Amino acid sequence: MLQKVSSMKCLNGRLKRQICVVVVSIALLVIVVRTFQTKTVDNFRLRIWMPHTGVTIRPRTVIVSNVTTAFRGNLIKSSDQLADVDISSAPCPTAKIGHMTFPICTYAPPMDVLVSRSFNSGSYWERSVVDRFLRLLRRYNDLEFVDLGANIGTFTLPAAHITHVVAVEPYSGSMARLFKSVQLGGVEKNVSLVFNAISNSRSTYALGIYPKNVGGTYLKSQEATVNTTDCRSGSCAHTILLDDLLPLMRGRRAAMKVDIEGHQPRVFTNSTASKFFDQIDVPLLYMEWAISCHQQNIRPEILDLVRFFTERQYQVFSRNNRRLGMNCRKWGSDVIFTKLQTLEF
Repeated sequence: MLQKVSSMKCLNGRLKRQICVVVVSIALLVIVVRTFQTKTVDNFRLRIWMPHTGVTIRPRTVIVSNVTTAFRGNLIKSSDQLADVDISSAPCPTAKIGHMTFPICTYAPPMDVLVSRSFNSGSYWERSVVDRFLRLLRRYNDLEFVDLGANIGTFTLPAAHITHVVAVEPYSGSMARLFKSVQLGGVEKNVSLVFNAISNSRSTYALGIYPKNVGGTYLKSQEATVNTTDCRSGSCAHTILLDDLLPLMRGRRAAMKVDIEGHQPRVFTNSTASKFFDQIDVPLLYMEWAISCHQQNIRPEILDLVRFFTERQYQVFSRNNRRLGMNCRKWGSDVIFTKLQTLEF
């Protein structure tokens, strides 16, 4: 356009010169506007694709709809499902931790001289570890919480005030108390209560229950020796796989606590848990170890568990944040598996 304008005979008369000036001005204005628009669009596109540096932006939890896969376990949604368990006399003291208060329903003495006694006396069982989890969940607000071996809710109840929790507990007496605590605390929308145990098969196990330590309940023997009468009295458990929990997950990241009384090697196997770890990023897992790993010939299933986490690039730390390595002979009673660059726990 400028070439055409410059070719005009603008020197023949004042009027022509004025018209020439106007036309040239308009042409220059059009060029400036078009250039500005192009740069603005390019800058906008650049801002969209440019990674943010120097600014921490917390991603929100992504709600994932899973309508194609039905949950294969027993999800507790009503007290009617636990009608055969009488907890009418169970105390429900107020627990305090992490600037939160909530009811936690316990066992009366002498049924549970450890966990329940702590809450009934006004203390908080495992306070230091629970506090660490609460800080982690508050730091990363896209994390859900998976509680394997939830017992009466030491970890589940405070975590439910921060994020969604999948709480797995096989003993009916503890599940009934946990359900009541969830209802009293008003966090039922944030808790998925799974009345099962996690193992390497979908089966039925007899439960071993210590007379004065209900929190130590464990899977004792498999279905061949289980009497159906035991199931009606709450002394057996139906097992599912860790992969079976996937339909309950609402996002794609979760922290996990594992307290399943020595059954860990049957939970974390490539055939029964790999789908969960493929689809859910688990940056940190706190595990009560309590497995003998000091003998000369370590059981193959224990070596498989160690390999399960090694292949997924986990590091192992002690409860006091000491790096342990993958030799389980050096592990103590509790271990932390983490993929975080630093141990933010």
